[in-house]
This record gives sequence, structure tokens and C-alpha cells, in this order.
Amino acid sequence: MFQASLNGSYMLPAFFDLFAVFLFAFSGSIKAIDRGYDFVGVYIVAMVTSTGGSLIRDTLLQSGVPAPLLDYKYLLCIFLAGSFAMVLYRQSRHLTILINIIDAVSLGMYAVFGTQKAISLGLSIFSAFILGFINAVGGGLLRDILMKEESHFFKPGQYYAVNSIAAITVFLLLGVWVGLHAEVAAIISIIFSTLLRYFAVRYNLQTKAVKNWKLNR
Repeated sequence: MFQASLNGSYMLPAFFDLFAVFLFAFSGSIKAIDRGYDFVGVYIVAMVTSTGGSLIRDTLLQSGVPAPLLDYKYLLCIFLAGSFAMVLYRQSRHLTILINIIDAVSLGMYAVFGTQKAISLGLSIFSAFILGFINAVGGGLLRDILMKEESHFFKPGQYYAVNSIAAITVFLLLGVWVGLHAEVAAIISIIFSTLLRYFAVRYNLQTKAVKNWKLNR
């Protein structure tokens, strides 16, 4: 039911995949350093943050050994990110804007890639949506669980998880229902998600706690 198919496929560029892993690992390392972890803890948090989503996705899909476990370059990127974070910790605050921009692009790409991979394996639209979301935010969720923090994905604030949902929704609309080539649909979805994140930061657009909703009666 609600079976989906795509025209073509979207492959995450290898360089960007590694770069995104590096950035997610770097941000995870900074958070671990903020919490006072030692170097072992920093590297572990970096690994979980950067690869957690794809590991969960491939485990659920049973689609073989995840790329981070097959290609040494992923582990090398994580090691370098953790090392740079420890050396450049005091200067890292000046890179916040750049990291946020790349983070927004990476989030959209991972959301779309996870969705496309689920569809290519014959899953329904709903299952593909869930896998795409897990691929995008799974690493951050695992990191927060590991560090015993309430995840910011669940809290009111500037759009973050919403970006993943937006990217997946646009990708499914354009790729499945409209029938655009998967790569074209992916590019449009990622741009849309990135712009949404930009405007959320630029104009401080935020979600609200459900208990504070004011519904018309």
C-alpha cells in the first residue's frame, strides 16, 4: 500500500558525504569538550554524532554493512574532526555561522538520501519518510542519549528537525507524485530545506510548545 517509485536515483557525492561526516563529528566533539569529556569520550561522541543516523538506517533496512564500517576514510574524518576540535576549541566559536550553514545543507542531503534508499528497496512512502528522518537526525539523537541530555529535536526552538521533514516532503512530492528525476527533486528539496533553515535563523522563526498553542474556539 502506498508503494513509491522514483525516476532515477540520487547518490550522495562521496566528497560531500565525508565532509558532512567531518562537520557532524566536529560539532559533536565541541559538545563533548564543553561537557568536560576526555579525549576518548570526545572521539566516541564524534563517531556517534556523525555516523549514528546511517548506522540505524542500514540496520533497519538490512541493506548490508554500512559505509562507515567499510571505508577507512570515514573513521579518518572522525579522527581528524575530533583532533581539530581539541586543538581549535577556543577558536571554534568563530566558525559557528559556517558550521550552521553546512549543517543545514547536510541535514537536507541526509534526509533525502535516506528516503531515496528506502524507496529503492521497495518500502512504502510512509516507511521511506521515517527512514529519511532517522538518517538525518539519528546521530544527534544518539549523541544526546549518550550524553544524558534532553534532545533539542524535542524542544521548542529554531527549525531543525522541521528542515528534515520539509526536505523529505518536497522530495516525495516532486520525485514520486510529480515524477521529476530523483536527482532534480533532491537538489530542489535540499535548496528548499537550506533556505528554510536560513530564514529560521535570520528571522528567528521558532516552533512553540504544544501547551502554549492558542487554538481558536
